[in-house]
Amino acid sequence: MAVPGPSPTTTPEHRLTLGFGTDSRGQLLGDVTELLADRLASPLMEFPGGHLGALDHPVEFADALADTLLSNAHTSS
Repeated sequence: MAVPGPSPTTTPEHRLTLGFGTDSRGQLLGDVTELLADRLASPLMEFPGGHLGALDHPVEFADALADTLLSNAHTSS
């Protein structure tokens, strides 16, 4: 059974940046996030660690999150 999803030409009304932990690369969560970002033509950000990256790597995670938020603030309309 096929799972319905957005068409490749559908773009979100608002800017959306998807993110996942580097430990999820090659796993279901990482693969789904990459596929969704590709289908929505949205930026994809990798954060340090896995599901608890903010706890396991607080400084690196905060730096990556700040970079992502600042980048989006400069490119949003």
